[in-house]
Amino acid sequence: MRECIHASQSMRCVLAVWAAITLASCGGGGGDAAAPPSQSLQASHGPARIEPYERVITLAVRKSAAAPAQGGLMPSLAIELGSPPGEFTPTKASPTPADGGIARQIGAPRAVSALATPEDTARALVWQVTAAGGLATAARLRSDGAVGLRLGLEVRRLPSSAQVRVRPSGSVTVDADTVSGQEILDALARNRAAGDTRRAAYTYWMPAVAGDSITLEIELPPGVDAAQVEVAVPQLSHLWWTHAAVAAAPALKLGGAGACNADATCSPAYDFEARSIARMEYVRDGGAYLCTGTLMADVAASGTPYFLGANHCVGDQTIASTLSTYWFYRAATCNSNTLDPAATRVNGGATLLYASSVTDTAFMVLRGSPPAGTVHAGSLLQPVAVGTALTGLHHPLGDLLKLSLGSTPSYARCEDTRCTSDGVDSSNFLTLRWSSGTTESGSSGSPVFASLGSRRYVVGQLFAGAASCTRPDGNDFYGRFDRAYAALRTWLGSPPTD
Repeated sequence: MRECIHASQSMRCVLAVWAAITLASCGGGGGDAAAPPSQSLQASHGPARIEPYERVITLAVRKSAAAPAQGGLMPSLAIELGSPPGEFTPTKASPTPADGGIARQIGAPRAVSALATPEDTARALVWQVTAAGGLATAARLRSDGAVGLRLGLEVRRLPSSAQVRVRPSGSVTVDADTVSGQEILDALARNRAAGDTRRAAYTYWMPAVAGDSITLEIELPPGVDAAQVEVAVPQLSHLWWTHAAVAAAPALKLGGAGACNADATCSPAYDFEARSIARMEYVRDGGAYLCTGTLMADVAASGTPYFLGANHCVGDQTIASTLSTYWFYRAATCNSNTLDPAATRVNGGATLLYASSVTDTAFMVLRGSPPAGTVHAGSLLQPVAVGTALTGLHHPLGDLLKLSLGSTPSYARCEDTRCTSDGVDSSNFLTLRWSSGTTESGSSGSPVFASLGSRRYVVGQLFAGAASCTRPDGNDFYGRFDRAYAALRTWLGSPPTD
């Protein structure tokens, strides 16, 4: 397990323990002065790069089927889980992933014993005849104190024509998030095709809904027998954050990011790059987590929603299948406590194309289409010079989008439990020292940009570090995008100068 973990509140990077050895050699503290910030890049004759562009192509992405206009079904089953254990708290520390940095935990699993197996579920549910002549069933589940819930639907058999919905209990069906049986089957097939044989690979995580009570509905068209439905809900994720709950709150209670973080909305010069950033929500082992990721451009400007994040956040296809992304998750006006009305959640998960702990890279293609106005970020395909000024855009502690400014005092090699200073030819990470702002848990996977002329290009994504508002001289470490590009070229293509 890498101990060079991202510092969050009382959590401290183990690098601090080695301050005189490892951190100094990584560029943090010590007697060597960092090189002065510079806007120049290492190559002076047309560095190889992929150009950014605004999203103008609408993809033919399959959408969830629309829910019928009538009111929701009356649940035939109500399950009360009661109050969660005392350790279920928003301040609970996130467990450390095996590959390093810290994701922001926003929920924890709760077992649903009454629906633990398909046989249990079949005995518990009662099917009703719909107005269209088909069949439908519904169950309500409550977990006291939850701000939101996500249900894990374990599937043994499900008709492709089925419609599966979740909605806050008490709302009408038109407020529901609907997923087709075919979408569910396709997602689970991707999990198995990636080699995952665990029980988790057969579980589809429905979109999150606000509140402590959720209703699950399964509807079948005429002629489809209910015996073809063999599903279970062995667990749900009890959330202490959801987009819907935050958006509805009169005063936002967001992630509580450190006071040194700067509101990105106050810096309109970075608005173009800011529109490429998404707040990520995903499920791992029933727990819900947040990280940050970036919509990426390919050479052909095809509009394909390629997405870059951290391997320690999304390290396998089963996790990628649970992904929801949140776009324009930023303040409506400078330093306001008002969410931008354009903030949008996109469900559907992602197909993981490449994952590597060597540069802490997760590269995927989103299954849902990002909203209009998003930007595909460009990327620089060769190293930047030591001293280059760099810009970070991220969601520390899951907060509204923040902006951090700094430079790279050195390159580093991070392996297992330590990061050490290394040369540009043999290193796999960039070292970052911030002059304004910092990063925190939830920032993991976020991009850092280098300027070239009037444009900015991604050069890495956040792995880990010791920087914080109380430790501005701490270093952060970003996986080198130019290293990962050797593998990502398959999808992103080769620029003319390559």
